[in-house]
Amino acid sequence: MDTSHCHYRGYIVLVFLFYSFVFGLASNIDISDDAKGSKTNSTPRRFLSNSIYHGKDMGKEYIRCAESDLEIPQMDISCEKTSKDVVRNINFADYGNPSGKCEHYRHGNCGASNTLRIVKKNCLGKHKCVLLVSDEMFGTSHCNKDIQLFVQVTCTKP
Repeated sequence: MDTSHCHYRGYIVLVFLFYSFVFGLASNIDISDDAKGSKTNSTPRRFLSNSIYHGKDMGKEYIRCAESDLEIPQMDISCEKTSKDVVRNINFADYGNPSGKCEHYRHGNCGASNTLRIVKKNCLGKHKCVLLVSDEMFGTSHCNKDIQLFVQVTCTKP
């Protein structure tokens, strides 16, 4: 067996591992009911972290905020105090040109109208949820540039 044949097998193994990783992460995302109500099968091209902010701690409840843009196509939202904490409420969600800071977000003038419904469907009652930051997930935002997703949730302790 020559060395070029061994390199070919190594390449196949690397491709297999890459696809297993991508589809394993993508399988945690529920996009069966996207903004248009139709099935979608796309996966994000990159997996990077987004900005997470800790908001007010109110005893049994606390605020978590997340911000992401099209450069970071995946948003991870989690209630991190304990693994039993869950998202009790979606306080704010806008895919378009939201502004402000955690606990003081404001809707922009060109956001996708289904954003709140889709975030609720994917995150309520869960410890962690993953959202794709894309028109395919939320629908067209009608913004010309600088499209972002801002989400604020209330987590609750058991």
